[in-house]
Amino acid sequence: MRDGLAALDTGGTAKEHHEKIALAEEVKGAAAGAQVMAATMLEADVVARRTEAGVRENNPSYGVGAQVALARRESPEQGRAFLGFSGRLIADLPFTLIALTRGKIGEAQARNIDRETENLPSAQRGEIDAALLRDPEGLKGLCVRAVIDRVRRLAYEYDSSDALTRLEEAKSRRYLAVFPARDAMMQVAGMLSVEDGLAIRQALTAEVERLKSAGDERTRSQIMADVAVDRITGRSRAEGTRLMVHVVMTDRTLFQGGSEPAFLEGYGTVPSTWARIMVGGRDPQDRERRRAQVSLKRLYTHPDTGALVGMDSRSRQFPKSLKDLIRIRDQYCRTPYCNAPIKNFDHVVQHSRGGPTSEANGAGRCASCNQTKEQDGWEEQVVDTGGRHTILITTPAGAQYTSTAPPLPGTVG
Repeated sequence: MRDGLAALDTGGTAKEHHEKIALAEEVKGAAAGAQVMAATMLEADVVARRTEAGVRENNPSYGVGAQVALARRESPEQGRAFLGFSGRLIADLPFTLIALTRGKIGEAQARNIDRETENLPSAQRGEIDAALLRDPEGLKGLCVRAVIDRVRRLAYEYDSSDALTRLEEAKSRRYLAVFPARDAMMQVAGMLSVEDGLAIRQALTAEVERLKSAGDERTRSQIMADVAVDRITGRSRAEGTRLMVHVVMTDRTLFQGGSEPAFLEGYGTVPSTWARIMVGGRDPQDRERRRAQVSLKRLYTHPDTGALVGMDSRSRQFPKSLKDLIRIRDQYCRTPYCNAPIKNFDHVVQHSRGGPTSEANGAGRCASCNQTKEQDGWEEQVVDTGGRHTILITTPAGAQYTSTAPPLPGTVG
């Protein structure tokens, strides 16, 4: 398949190039369908082997999602979601699966159909599936919003009596999250009830109109963002936001005006000039605003490899200073493709197997990945590469992956 796609990269007319794009899109859908089938067969194989071995577990397919994630080069949470999605397609949405494997729809469309019908009984999901895609071309030309609206119309015909209950349950899952974006920015995302969301939008819009009519020169988007932060944190522009930050940089960057980027814990890589302004106590995005409580933590790296200087502990528990070292070294969960924040500090080689509590044998993990690696057949070991901290991971299926800590300021090469 890879060779066939590579062969598409040849000369031709504009019409032929257009046809190649369309063909490649069909192949993407068919490939997603093949992954659906392979994921469910992997799960069935694991369950059969555990059953044959007499292993009794509450979840006999535990850990399969993590293996699927590694193969798909995505986070374990996404892998588990894909495994569940695959099972539901095969069980309840056969016409959607056929359209996917034929390349008539993409994975995103199939996921929308699954998500919008997930609260319905299997039989009703099947009826909606047939109404949508008994003809595999049934969704041709529809945008994402139109597909979702069509599915919802069919779903609400079955689910109208339970819709209010479901909406109330959805409200209980409200959340707000803040995570890194590019260019030293953070992105805010979340889910709120429709009434709260509309109230926020109306309040911000009213304040934007008031300030603009008073001559505020900021754009409407800038005012909306600033007002939201002001009201959440209670700050004023004169005082600035109270914030404790930890910036890791080389002495060359800090004292000699070097250009090597720094590392901001909780965000990632930042420009050297930005970091020096931050350490100096100013908001790098607004020179008029003070930034309070800036700390300077000295961390030393190997001059050749850039690896943080390690430390050991005789305790099974990682002491705070060692946790800080590992957190800054690893930055995110060390499972490949998992971008979850570090919640646990894990022994690469388990303490019960003689693994020491040390920087070298420690790894930052999210809670889920920390539990996944404890299942039978999952093995990990530290690999001495002479450079940054590297772990060799072997899954129960025998696949191997390496996880190397990201480079910190001072790393050569």
